[in-house]
Amino acid sequence: MIIIWGTRSAGKVDQRDGQYAVTRFAHVYYVPLFPVAAMWITREGFGHSMKLSGRSVLAGYARTWGPLAALAGLMTGGVGGVGIAAASLALTAWSWMWKDVRTPTAQRRSDLNARAFGTRCEPKLLPSDVATALEAELKQRWAVVSDGQSPSDVARFGTDDVHKAAAAYGVLRLSARQLRGAQAAEAERDASRIAEGIRDLQISEGPYRSSAIAGLLAPEQSPKQ
Repeated sequence: MIIIWGTRSAGKVDQRDGQYAVTRFAHVYYVPLFPVAAMWITREGFGHSMKLSGRSVLAGYARTWGPLAALAGLMTGGVGGVGIAAASLALTAWSWMWKDVRTPTAQRRSDLNARAFGTRCEPKLLPSDVATALEAELKQRWAVVSDGQSPSDVARFGTDDVHKAAAAYGVLRLSARQLRGAQAAEAERDASRIAEGIRDLQISEGPYRSSAIAGLLAPEQSPKQ
């Protein structure tokens, strides 16, 4: 008997402009058993390491185990079996809603991530050493464009300079990783205010390329789902 086993990527989520998160699962017969790594794909075939994303892990399970559980429920029959099938299929359908970044607010945050960090990956999912290196880079950028303001000043008063908005946003998001409680929440609120305030500005990834992110890039097989 031949047993097919190994690892495979699954659970594609948070996709925007060709970037997305996937989880690497150990599998038997291509059915995911447990997550072993996570990667943020920056372009087809390449990406960088990241912390495990709960959304991606759940999507990886739901998109495979959900249909299997639904089939088992229908085969079992009865009210209970039908209920299991319905719930499993609902969870599977729900997980596919996470595949793309959908809301305007989430899209603006994704765009600002790309502009500030050189990757659309959420900063809380970045490896700690990479986040530390990124924070140092962003503080240098902020010193050049700040005009004596703090990142929180940009959140309060706004700006029509995308470079300045992205740098302030990036500093705030990365600072929130190091802060606790109310201070972390305040930094995240200020970052959200910047994201809301630039809704009428054209955001592009621009020329910025983080050396911290560039040093992480590695090839990765395209995910199956």
